Amino acid sequence: MTGEQPIEAPSVRSEVIDLASTPIVAVHGDIDAMAALQEMYRNGVHHLAVASTTAPTGLVTAIDLLFGIAGRIPGEPVSVDSLCRRPAPQVAAEDSVAIAAHRMIEEHTDALLVISHGEIRGVLTAVDLVRAIAGNVHHST
Repeated sequence: MTGEQPIEAPSVRSEVIDLASTPIVAVHGDIDAMAALQEMYRNGVHHLAVASTTAPTGLVTAIDLLFGIAGRIPGEPVSVDSLCRRPAPQVAAEDSVAIAAHRMIEEHTDALLVISHGEIRGVLTAVDLVRAIAGNVHHST
């Protein structure tokens, strides 16, 4: 040992709501997969919250939609409802970045809905987490 201090993990903002992407782009489950993909493209996002009139019900990715469209019988509509993850992988707005990262690993997903008082407040992606960690490492060096 050379007497150097051990390297510590960077401290990242404590609440995921600070990192989540907003505004939220959401669709109803009965929308056609192609229309949902077009909504993603118009808004420059890769994840859509799938919501009912009362609560978040699911999360769908561009990959989910593309596979759904590619696998359908030509001319047959495919609804977002049939392709989205249920229940939606989610995290509470006040949870820490560490909790969110663990939840992503447990759920095998790259995005979580950020929920506060039963409402969607944002979408937290793995890219958001990496940016937060990278930004913190950059500032601490």
